[in-house]
Amino acid sequence: MYRKPKFIISHESIIPISFHDTDAMRIVWHGNYIKFFELAREDMFNAFDFGYDMMKKHIFAMPIIECACKYRKPLKVTDKCARVISMMTQCEGKIEIHYEVYALNSDELCAYGHTAQVMIDARTSELLFATPQPLLDAIDDFRIKKENE
Repeated sequence: MYRKPKFIISHESIIPISFHDTDAMRIVWHGNYIKFFELAREDMFNAFDFGYDMMKKHIFAMPIIECACKYRKPLKVTDKCARVISMMTQCEGKIEIHYEVYALNSDELCAYGHTAQVMIDARTSELLFATPQPLLDAIDDFRIKKENE
């Protein structure tokens, strides 16, 4: 049974569904949900101004160490777009993000899952045990901005 997690911040992304995302039955291929997670995560980080360029500027990277997806109802090419809600549930030591995937004009959950990432020094690939302060500041600023909207 699915329960929405408690989260620090959330962000909604709209991702187009193309014909090449589907299988022979015109249903979104199961592996593309992971691609949708990646696109939504990138969109969320860009929303709080901490995309790949900022990570590079602060000399760290965030490789994925865990990824999971559960499927409930298939998306189809006729759905045109997926609506993905990304919810950051942890940001200390590692970043954990949970995802909910819906058809654009539906509240019926199609899939859900999560990813976990760690921070590493981009020069040495050494694990950073503490989340870099510029990232924590960006997350906090985004959370405050969302609360005041």
